[in-house]
Amino acid sequence: MTDEPLSRESILNGDMRKLAESQPGLIRLMSDEERAIWIEKTLAQAPSMDEIWVFAYGSLIWNPAFIWAEKLPCMIRDFHRSFCFWTRLGRGCAENPGLMMGLEPGGQCSGVAYRIDAGHVESEIDILFRRELVSHAYTPTWVDAHGLSSAVSVRAITFVMDDSHERYCGDLDQETAVRHLATAAGPLGRNCDYLYNLVDHLKQMGFPDPELESLAVNVRQYQLAHPESVPAQ
Repeated sequence: MTDEPLSRESILNGDMRKLAESQPGLIRLMSDEERAIWIEKTLAQAPSMDEIWVFAYGSLIWNPAFIWAEKLPCMIRDFHRSFCFWTRLGRGCAENPGLMMGLEPGGQCSGVAYRIDAGHVESEIDILFRRELVSHAYTPTWVDAHGLSSAVSVRAITFVMDDSHERYCGDLDQETAVRHLATAAGPLGRNCDYLYNLVDHLKQMGFPDPELESLAVNVRQYQLAHPESVPAQ
């Protein structure tokens, strides 16, 4: 892995997939053929192939890894972000799984839409889908992304949690969520750092998330109260 564990190079090299394959049964991997079908199906619904927009609500905000031509601070309706599925590989392990972010129905969600030019669609969508569809947890979905400082609206691809997936945990109580976020770590780093990075970047872009900020406060308090359980940076 590089200093940025989900770099363009590590995605193309299949580092996370190789790691998962070294631990059989840890997660249910998506095959290259299955992912290719998702790409074809998703792009067939694109409003235009002259450009493709991607809506980022989690780590794609600060580390898209694909080549983009323009970004649009925006908001989508009818979905909200949530730590709603277990990770036993990225920022967690089998003994102490972490929690990862997905979109669930209801509410709204701020984020960033990235535009991919026509000349880069094939290569960059391949990288995006390799990153997001390592397993079967997400469903690629088209949404309307509305600009926060302009009247611009675009159709964008995003990744919605499949609530029938075996690792879905959308009904998790906060006490359990806080404990796992505070103590879990894996090949991509500490689970808490994902939360802290997301809170910081949302603030920097001018659309803070009070619910996530409250969660981050609770996680830090847990870590202060249980320093022996905090993974090393």
